[in-house]
Amino acid sequence: MIVGEKIERNLRLNEEITARQVHLIMEDGRSVGTVSLDQARYLAAQYDLDLVELNGSANPPIVRLLDFNKYRYQQEKQARGVTKARNELKEVRLSFGINSHDLETKAKRAREFLNEGSFVRVFLNLRGRENVFPQKGKQTLLDFQKLTDAQTEQPITQEGKKIQMIIKAKKKNA
Repeated sequence: MIVGEKIERNLRLNEEITARQVHLIMEDGRSVGTVSLDQARYLAAQYDLDLVELNGSANPPIVRLLDFNKYRYQQEKQARGVTKARNELKEVRLSFGINSHDLETKAKRAREFLNEGSFVRVFLNLRGRENVFPQKGKQTLLDFQKLTDAQTEQPITQEGKKIQMIIKAKKKNA
């Protein structure tokens, strides 16, 4: 584990650091040891990096060389990724008489949703004479599931004129 992976929000940068001696950690995680603040600032300027105080209460304070803007961007990006990776429910609507090519196209899009970690709700609305053949609609949903190579989260249900199922990505055996 690299020292200082979790950097607090209220930290000191560059000129805000006031201690005479600091414990310096390089950008790659190597510990240089105790050096003067002037040496640490010189190295920061030489490598075109920021000097960030990780632990000001330690004696001597622990500082690290890093590109702070890049670090902050990565943290924000990671935070966005965490919120994005929540299991969202995406929807794919099929029609009763969908042809095989259109079914494959929708299955390809559903696989993209599944690879992102989302659940996919697949549904089919029956209209008019289609209500007489609900088995054909259910078979269309099963064919769709086979094309996506997914597993069932919620089995096929029919509520009035709507037939639906929820699928999720298969667990990878590691």
